[in-house]
Amino acid sequence: MALVGINSALQALKADEVLRGSHSNAFSGKALRSGATGGSGSNLKVSGFSLVRYAVSSTSGNFQPLDFGASKIGPVVGGPKNWEMSNDLKQMVGEREEAKAMLVDFLRARGVSGPLAARAVNKSSRLVNHLLSLLRIVYRNRYITGREPTTAEVRKTLLPFLENLGAQHKEGLVDVLLSFPDPPPVKKKIQALKSVSINTFTSAVSGEVNLSNFPHLEAYVVDGQLRSSLKYFLALGIPPNELEGMVSRFPMITSYSGEAKIKPVVDFLLSMGVTIKDIPRIALKRPQLFGCSLEENIKPMVRFLEGHGVEPERWAKILAAFPHILTYSTAKVDQVLKYLADMGMTPKESGRILTRFPHIVGYSVEEKLRPITNYFNSIGIVDLKTLVLRSPQILGLSLEQNIKPTLQFFTDNGFTREEISTIILRFPQILGLNIEGNLRTKWDYFLQMGRSKAEVVVFPQYFGYSLENRIKPRFEALKSSGVDWSLNRMLSTTEVLFQKYLERDSEQVAIIHNLIAIELNDGN
Repeated sequence: MALVGINSALQALKADEVLRGSHSNAFSGKALRSGATGGSGSNLKVSGFSLVRYAVSSTSGNFQPLDFGASKIGPVVGGPKNWEMSNDLKQMVGEREEAKAMLVDFLRARGVSGPLAARAVNKSSRLVNHLLSLLRIVYRNRYITGREPTTAEVRKTLLPFLENLGAQHKEGLVDVLLSFPDPPPVKKKIQALKSVSINTFTSAVSGEVNLSNFPHLEAYVVDGQLRSSLKYFLALGIPPNELEGMVSRFPMITSYSGEAKIKPVVDFLLSMGVTIKDIPRIALKRPQLFGCSLEENIKPMVRFLEGHGVEPERWAKILAAFPHILTYSTAKVDQVLKYLADMGMTPKESGRILTRFPHIVGYSVEEKLRPITNYFNSIGIVDLKTLVLRSPQILGLSLEQNIKPTLQFFTDNGFTREEISTIILRFPQILGLNIEGNLRTKWDYFLQMGRSKAEVVVFPQYFGYSLENRIKPRFEALKSSGVDWSLNRMLSTTEVLFQKYLERDSEQVAIIHNLIAIELNDGN
């Protein structure tokens, strides 16, 4: 690091030497591209600092970068009374954002998660300033003439510096960026924590987790102690390997206090009827829930949803299926409620839909939900309210991969648009069935049974039964007994009633056959 700083300092000295004495006005607060320069006999200044200062370093690599964001911009002398952002300032802001984006990519390429990389870069203003100062040294002539370097040139210039930084600090790179230009604080060496004893809430048996088998958890041992949040989740019964995955998806969870932050949320969920055994599943599905404020986010959302028809006694089922619902804003939920109201839903009916299919809250109204209802309207299904009330899950299906191909399947097999609309209204779940693995094989067997396709319109639920375990055995039983039933009667009766009615009808069929035989004999 020190070598990079010395080389950069030499470049800065050369820049000062070239520019020294060639201009008469002192420069402060503007980019080099504006043409403003330092006075004779002094170093050129950017944002109130000498270019040389950005690269001054000790042998330990303590850089002193320029601080482009430190200057205060006042009214332009001789300019309009109300100051507007100049092109120079816009360019500086653009360069800063470009440098930050490049830093995020640099960290992510080295295994840092996206959210953590973004937070680290936002807090690394001194390093960003240093990168900007490097650009102004390398492309000083371009800036003087008002031409900024291209994106490719920016990356070509800054990447070698970052690569060198990464090579020297393979471990703790985020800490290096945050503390730049100072070296990161030296962490006190402690004896590694090899294992942690856990008393789970769901079992009276104590267990011990060998942290050496779970490096992503071992990385969060501080002062000989596993972070309290992770220890708490282990105690809840989350397996260590699954907890590692949760930490990878949401690293922020490691910074929360087990007792002060996570436990109150758990206690509140338990008070809503959620069982202790469901808490791990909720945490794994939506760890962000445990980072929300109980008083400012979670409780207000619960009141909001209950005020719009969600039944309080159904919270346990809702949260086990979709805990995300408590992490959305009221504005987001309100968009979905308005969409349902436009469909004709009453608040109570909307609450029923949210209870049965809480996932609907996570969908975009304009990009996901409305295109589906518009398509149903286009094919003649006007009673959308009934359709959605019967099966709100259809709003979670893919229009291109589920709904349209299913409708095309029935069209190809001779069903009219009106018949298809009737089929969907009577059995909306048919839209989610696989065509090749379900619909086609059952349709082929339907034709083998010699039945009319009109029976499918009357009883489309036929496609919801198992071909091997229900349809074939019952049809063969009816066929061998000489009994002919409708699809509905053949499939919807329980096994006990099926056998009872089959036996009765078989006897009646036998009697009829005997009578017919007697009449035939008498006629002869």
